[in-house]
Amino acid sequence: MPATEFLERIISRLDRIDRKSLEHYVQDLARQTQFLTSLINQSREGILVLSFDKETLFLNHRIIQLFNIPEHVKQKEKLGQLISDQPFVEFVSNAIEKHEEIFQSEFEVLLPRPMILRINLSFDETQIPHIAILSIANVTQVETNIRERFQTENWESMLGLAAGIAHEIGNPLNSLTIHLKLLSKSIQKLPPQERKKVETSIRVMEDETARLDRIVRNFLKATRRKPLRYELGQINDLLSKTIAFLKPELKTSKIKVVEEFDKQIPIFLFDSERIQQVFINIIKNAIHAMPKGGMLRAQIEAKGKLCLIHFQDTGIGIPDDKLSKIFDAYYTTREEGSGLGLMIVYQIIREHGGRIEVASAPNTGTTFTVILPIRTKKLSLPEPERRQVK
Repeated sequence: MPATEFLERIISRLDRIDRKSLEHYVQDLARQTQFLTSLINQSREGILVLSFDKETLFLNHRIIQLFNIPEHVKQKEKLGQLISDQPFVEFVSNAIEKHEEIFQSEFEVLLPRPMILRINLSFDETQIPHIAILSIANVTQVETNIRERFQTENWESMLGLAAGIAHEIGNPLNSLTIHLKLLSKSIQKLPPQERKKVETSIRVMEDETARLDRIVRNFLKATRRKPLRYELGQINDLLSKTIAFLKPELKTSKIKVVEEFDKQIPIFLFDSERIQQVFINIIKNAIHAMPKGGMLRAQIEAKGKLCLIHFQDTGIGIPDDKLSKIFDAYYTTREEGSGLGLMIVYQIIREHGGRIEVASAPNTGTTFTVILPIRTKKLSLPEPERRQVK
């Protein structure tokens, strides 16, 4: 019998119930409540019941385990005080405010640890106050296995391809470069008009040789996976230095850079060399996206224990049908592009336990957001598997 129906029957008969019977009914109700609570606490999914103003009305044991919630915290806490991953809190809060149900949606959180959560949100307006019921399943292992298998296949494919290119093209390219230089010297004895035609052909061959050499070097660079070297650093300083390093290229491209850094960002652990590589790749992408010049806004802010680095350009944007492919290996929309830059960015951020998000609109611009966990204690991370390329 539902608890509400049970209570209604008791209330309707209060004037006819003696004290002993009332005690029996109350004990029976307590047993039912305890039984239902026990069932919910045994669930492998986290259950969180919220009021429409995001106040906690009920949470089961699984929610406490997922988000490392202190045992003394039970009810009446706001969602933002209960859960430390602010992007997740904003995602759920916005859905509640808009009264939008969520069905089997996956969301990556970084705090209290990196997890992939599958979320369902429904509403019950028969209760007073009206409630939102959030169920959360941790699908990290399943999704990680799929992604790691896909990434491993990508890396193995790239290793084989890079090794083949280096072996088959690298040595002949060196020989070709040397012979082109010798040829340039030998044609000096030709008549001026004829020499000019040959020089034009030689320049084309030199340009193409240089382009092939860049492709080989980019492939080899992408396949050299080194362990991360975590050191305490100031992310504001690193981005500022990176922008200064690229200033000549930005100036030539007529791109104005606006820096908006939160000065309260603490020092935290990251591999400065690899994160600078991330910054360089993203900024160079922005330069290519603004062939006629424009503005690049670089922002750094803290949200709880997360550091968010935004790169917002006023470039040509990325069509919706291409957004999902930009982090894939070899995918590029530029003729001279290798299709490796953003894939390397994605890999470095994932190795740091972070994530990268992108939003774009054609002819308006693109915003890349790098999200890194703010950690001050060194983690004991396994070294990446080393493979020998023959």
